[in-house]
Amino acid sequence: MIRIPAMAVLLAGLASAAAGPAPASSDKVPSARDFGDIRRQVETLRGKTFTRKVPVFRVSEKELRAISDRELDKEYPGAKLPSYEELLAWLDMVPPHTDLKSVYASYLVDQVAGLYDSDTKEMCIPSFPGGATNPAKKAAEKKLETISARLDDIVLAHEFTHALEDQFWPLDDPKDHDFEASTDRGTAHDFVAEGSATREMMEAIPAQWQNGSPASYFLLWNLIHSGVGELALKAALSEVWKSPDALVEGVPETLARSEAMPYSFGYSFCTHVMRRWGLDGLDYIYDHPPVSSEQVMHPSKCWEWRDFPVQIDLPETLPGGWKQASLDSVGEAGMAVLFGCQFKSLNRGLEVARGWDGDHVALYEGSGGHRLLFWASSWDTTNAAGRYVEAWVKERQAAHQAAITGHSGNRIQWESPDGRAGFIRRDGKRVILLETDNRAALPNAETCAREIAFIEPPEDAVRAAANSPLRRFNPLWSWQKDGDYAVTRSLGGLLSRHDRNSVGAADRFLLGLLAESRRTTSFHKWELGGGLVVRHESEARRGTRKTALLPWGVLASHNSARLPQSPGTNIMRASVLWRLGASVTKDGAGRHSVRVLPFGLLFHRTTGPGQSSAHVLGTGFSRQETVSRSGLTTRLRLFGLPLWTSNTAPPKKRGLESAESQ
Repeated sequence: MIRIPAMAVLLAGLASAAAGPAPASSDKVPSARDFGDIRRQVETLRGKTFTRKVPVFRVSEKELRAISDRELDKEYPGAKLPSYEELLAWLDMVPPHTDLKSVYASYLVDQVAGLYDSDTKEMCIPSFPGGATNPAKKAAEKKLETISARLDDIVLAHEFTHALEDQFWPLDDPKDHDFEASTDRGTAHDFVAEGSATREMMEAIPAQWQNGSPASYFLLWNLIHSGVGELALKAALSEVWKSPDALVEGVPETLARSEAMPYSFGYSFCTHVMRRWGLDGLDYIYDHPPVSSEQVMHPSKCWEWRDFPVQIDLPETLPGGWKQASLDSVGEAGMAVLFGCQFKSLNRGLEVARGWDGDHVALYEGSGGHRLLFWASSWDTTNAAGRYVEAWVKERQAAHQAAITGHSGNRIQWESPDGRAGFIRRDGKRVILLETDNRAALPNAETCAREIAFIEPPEDAVRAAANSPLRRFNPLWSWQKDGDYAVTRSLGGLLSRHDRNSVGAADRFLLGLLAESRRTTSFHKWELGGGLVVRHESEARRGTRKTALLPWGVLASHNSARLPQSPGTNIMRASVLWRLGASVTKDGAGRHSVRVLPFGLLFHRTTGPGQSSAHVLGTGFSRQETVSRSGLTTRLRLFGLPLWTSNTAPPKKRGLESAESQ
């Protein structure tokens, strides 16, 4: 499966300066660059090691388009692709006669800055100039030319995360392509994969900024992982799929926004999991993947009390000689995009899609080349089902000038000037929709309803048998279990809450205002007073540890980390009174610095390879090797003012002296 980098959406197709221009006659050539630094960053941040090498190639625009075409041919072989294009057009996801190969290839060429191809297990870096149809893109490339290499490295961290995770959890899961079951499972997989890679990409920024010096590394790392930083990143990325920058000339809006959507909801989902359970929790999600985009868009429906969709089976044939030509599941994410784009309000699309509980849609072919759209869906509540019915009718009125010809009970009929006729019928939380371009052959609602199988998820029955309502909703003391996840609450969780699963355990008292603790094999997080008194978080797989007394470590703090670009190097910083009282820093290169009062005004001592210094009130000696290591510089300062400087040449070696005497 092709993976499009998140930063492609944010940076509008920045060409890879790191790879350099590819020869005009070569469509795919090995990259001469050593990507070991980026691989090490990804391994450290993801807590896993590559089991095999990932080849990196520079590719031409022609090769990039060929990759896109191969992916679609694999997904929709033979006549399945034209039928699928027609199904999307009937749903108004794309204009009629849309060529998906051309559209997706254009999207890749315009947006991609790096790509991991999970079919060939190779990394592909585009090496061609930006398209001439996007003036804004040209201006951006010129403006960002001086910093493009660093931005490309950030994008490559995203793509190498895909490559690493693919070696443990294959990105191409056959279950994702089971159209008979639900294609929305594949959408959920994409959301998680892109969300995980985007999260790791963000965490690679501190390592790449100023080569990961302790001052910049801890500053950016703590900012990214702070409550304010998390909120800001979530808010920014949640708007990516809604942004005008997500649109690409020549690509239908619904497809462009669908491609950007995984980075918004996937990032929020993976951040939600990692903040609570660290990398062990993210691994658990990959071992027990969500089965619908709904579970990712609403994280609470994925783990603690899972919301499995209703399986809806549509027949291969319908009375009247209709034969199934194409089958798909739209899912909550697809419905949000469909209605959001049609109503010119993506938030309204999200509202219409909320409450989705399973769907299947098919396009049937009849005699004379006529077509029939058959869409069955299930919803969490009758209100959600009614909201969807109302939205669909309004969409048909707006997009096809449909006129309502009948409205009785829960059934609405319509006809359009383009020759289409259809109806939508709600039966409680279940909805069936039919539309055809042959009004005389429109099947009977009752006949079609009998052809559909709505299958409730078997997990619901197992969960119901293990959880009695009296025990689950007891206001004094309650207990519930779903799979391996058990939750115990006292006073509805106000007094205490205890979570247990195969990953670890979490305990919270007085809504976390008194104390909270989370622990797994690798991850440990605890705090007192809602984190206002003391907060601690450590993760052995990453080699990170942080302890802070009072908010933001105002009283005291201690940070240590394993540098992602140099896993054998550890850096540390401890401070008192937010570094105004004292601080101790170890940069991993053997340098050790101690400061008392800001800037070491009272006392400052530094030791390390080729240097040493000690000052009290700015008074003392410092020694440091020159840049060329051809001598030693010694300085004496009095209250910060240099009084005396001496440059000493190193003693000559005996071998040289003997040679000179001869």
